[in-house]
Amino acid sequence: MTALAEQEDVRILPRFLVRIFWVLHRTAYRLTGGRFGLSQPQAGTRFGMMRLATVGRRSGKPRVAIVGYIEDGPNLVTIAMNGWGESEPAWWLNLQSNPDAVVGLTTGPRAVRARAATGSERERLWAKVGDYPGWGNDIDALAARRPAETAVVVLEPRDDGADRLREVATVFDQQHDQPIEAAPTASRISRTQDTQRRRLRLRHLWLVPGLAIAAFANTRATDLGLGIVPLLVFGIAPDLPRLLGLGQPHAPGQMAARAVPAFNLMHHPLPPLAVLALAVTGVLPPVFFVGAIAWLGHLVMGIGIGDRLRRRDGFLRPLPTLGRPAPRRPAAGGTATPMSAERAE
Repeated sequence: MTALAEQEDVRILPRFLVRIFWVLHRTAYRLTGGRFGLSQPQAGTRFGMMRLATVGRRSGKPRVAIVGYIEDGPNLVTIAMNGWGESEPAWWLNLQSNPDAVVGLTTGPRAVRARAATGSERERLWAKVGDYPGWGNDIDALAARRPAETAVVVLEPRDDGADRLREVATVFDQQHDQPIEAAPTASRISRTQDTQRRRLRLRHLWLVPGLAIAAFANTRATDLGLGIVPLLVFGIAPDLPRLLGLGQPHAPGQMAARAVPAFNLMHHPLPPLAVLALAVTGVLPPVFFVGAIAWLGHLVMGIGIGDRLRRRDGFLRPLPTLGRPAPRRPAAGGTATPMSAERAE
């Protein structure tokens, strides 16, 4: 009876909120070029975050997830908790089918081989995991809610040699979906620098007014005593339609077709401007005034980072350009690749 009472007292986030957090985490990693999203574990403070690349058990294609971990000597340790949901995480099912994987750490990629800890080793590692906050207030009670035992996964270093590591490394740079080499060559470094220079485009200037609008929204929220909640709600809301595309097939840089209409509606300036007008006239309370400004700031910064309105096929609409002719549509019988509009930017 006591165990049941303890399980009832432990609360977990709704599943949709967990998925939203995962989406935002991966989005932040992509938008910052990997500068945000990974971290090293600190005992008594937090667990670390790493990217784990596995091979899909059905598709045979690379699958990447961001998971928490701790260190145990040369090994990395994580738990297959899946946000404390009932099902097993896909990455753990993949590892059971093919234990060879690659992890991306703040120090670079590492080839590893996975196994499940058992017996006294599992007990020791489970207790050690509890020394790193972030998994939940009571991991024993949270694990008891799941129908099966939560696996403690040990990722042991796999010595395949530098050449082999380059071949098997599938920890992708989400900006380009390209493998990260373990030891970049001089030519790769040169190509990377050239690519970074090419990325600096006029559209990045949109980040300046976007940040200014966001700062103004934060100031107004403080003056009105509204706190950070409306900023978070209205700042996240435009990206919620992305969830409609979960599980739908799409190419790199493409959004699932069924998510496009709602995404475009939330990324068009008219809805936030309408909310702002209603708030200014007093029809809506001040919280909507602050929220609409935060919403507009989100849209303006989105233009700067390349996250804007989509075409029906899910790819980015080209931005209007000055001094260059607009891209021509292919002639009848001609073909065009779906990535052309995005790359022509």
